[in-house]
Amino acid sequence: MSVTVSTIADPLGSKLVIDTDCDATPEQDVTGTSATIIYAVEIDNTDNTAPTYVKLWNNDNAASGTTKPTLQFRASGGAKETYVIGTGTGSVFAELSFWAVTSPYALSADDSNSTTSPASDVPVKILCT
Repeated sequence: MSVTVSTIADPLGSKLVIDTDCDATPEQDVTGTSATIIYAVEIDNTDNTAPTYVKLWNNDNAASGTTKPTLQFRASGGAKETYVIGTGTGSVFAELSFWAVTSPYALSADDSNSTTSPASDVPVKILCT
């Protein structure tokens, strides 16, 4: 498994979750705690020409292509993008699961909710408690 969780000092968050090759296979309940608070998500999509969508879900049995994500973040092709969530509250997850695919979740009835992994590795970092 390529996911690591490190403990860090807590001026903002106390854990840094790193997945060096985020793809369509969801990483399930990565922090193993109740009430994980997400403060920032960094997506390194520099090795891909197409956009990548990182999806976070507040549960431990996510399934790519069928699970409606709790949060979704887009990284343009060839870019590294960071999303910061307010330091006062963050975004609370009872169980944090996440994955990356090549198309967004859409509300339309004909949405296939992509199960296609990005062509190249997409490192994802999540700052949380």
